[in-house]
Amino acid sequence: MLVGFGRLFAECLVQAAPEFRVVEGVEAKEEMLRCLVDEHPDIVAIDAASMNGHALDIVRSIGNAAPDARVIAYGLEPTQETVLRWIEAGASGYLPRDASLTELKRTVQLVAAGHMPATPEMAFALFSRLAELARARRRTNALESLLLTQREVDVLRLIAKGLPNRDIAQRLSLSFHTVKNHVQNIFKKIDVTRRMDAVACARRQGWLDE
Repeated sequence: MLVGFGRLFAECLVQAAPEFRVVEGVEAKEEMLRCLVDEHPDIVAIDAASMNGHALDIVRSIGNAAPDARVIAYGLEPTQETVLRWIEAGASGYLPRDASLTELKRTVQLVAAGHMPATPEMAFALFSRLAELARARRRTNALESLLLTQREVDVLRLIAKGLPNRDIAQRLSLSFHTVKNHVQNIFKKIDVTRRMDAVACARRQGWLDE
């Protein structure tokens, strides 16, 4: 069962995938939310270009109103940045504006089967993004396990740039003695006695990455 968000797009869905029941084509967010409650569709297809800049918010609303519904975004610029934004918002599939009815049908079928269709380039971008998020999570967990404060992280990053305590104090608008205390706390938490050792440990753990 499908809902086409955009009546013209809904008509295309009827032609492309007659084996699916297209509930209706809706034009407004309120209609879409009502349809989600009344019809419980498996797939919601959104014409991204017709949403006046609110499409990503609508995708998030779908996720809140119908967590099991899968979203297909139609009319996207096929760039990694654009598609990744949509996937992060909750989309399960996407189609460029010039997609054929055959491509539309294939995408609907794959999404209905629980797959996320993507080109090899986009798959690489998704894996890279997931790896980036995993690294960020590991860095966060490591810092939290050490109970380093954000200010101590700021000090540690400036130590890595070779700044002495007085310059760090000026850069962060802190007193010299406050910076000195931060440095000593960092040394205790990671069990080192020298600045170069603290930096080496932080680099190994990836804590210096922005």
